[in-house]
Amino acid sequence: MGEPTEPEPEDAVHIHRPKPLKGLGGFFSEIAIIVVGVLIALAAEQVVDNLEWAHRVHEVEGAMRTELAQNIHDAYYRLTTRPCALAKLNEIEAALVASRDRGAPVAPITRYQRPLRPWLSDEWENARSLQIASHIPNDRLTLYSQAYFWPKVLQETQAGEREAMSDLNTLTLNAGRLEPAERDRLFHALVKTRDYLGLMDGAAGLMLRATAPVGVVLSEAEKKAELSSAQKDFGACAAAPDLDQNP
Repeated sequence: MGEPTEPEPEDAVHIHRPKPLKGLGGFFSEIAIIVVGVLIALAAEQVVDNLEWAHRVHEVEGAMRTELAQNIHDAYYRLTTRPCALAKLNEIEAALVASRDRGAPVAPITRYQRPLRPWLSDEWENARSLQIASHIPNDRLTLYSQAYFWPKVLQETQAGEREAMSDLNTLTLNAGRLEPAERDRLFHALVKTRDYLGLMDGAAGLMLRATAPVGVVLSEAEKKAELSSAQKDFGACAAAPDLDQNP
């Protein structure tokens, strides 16, 4: 009989020797399993990544449509007040012509006014700077780019319009018998103001058309609400615009 062996302690560490591979077939089989596992993990990671980007794109598109909706509300309101603006400019022109041709004194006018609006594009700029726009399908991205072209135009043109309006509105204080130089200055301001009126209202109309392909349109109820608001602010001269024609 051999000598008795001592029992192993309970916490003894057992070292298992790796089983030898069963030839090259077994080796390649295990490699294949590893490769498939890695591919599945990468595919799962890509799916998760795609879902995350899809969620972000959905949120960003919602924010952009909300922003564009505010812009077209402002654009429609502006177009409803166009008849009021034209009537006021015609009144000023008639007074200046009478001053030039007959020496008639010019009565002080009430201020010529146009709506001042922010013409928003922050969400679009954020989407581009954060590279979210690159994950929007190209066809939709093109439509958003076209829609957002007009708020930029309106924002930049509005600054010139405000300056021309300020020059023209000196007639609220400096009226009476005008000196030729002052009258010429006012004629110049009148021409500039008319030009800016056409540019701003034309861009507003084009923006209303450009937002429709991305699903941003005004309902009839929204149009009526904007018209009602304009009539409260400007009077009965405000009217629903014909959107099939450019101003």
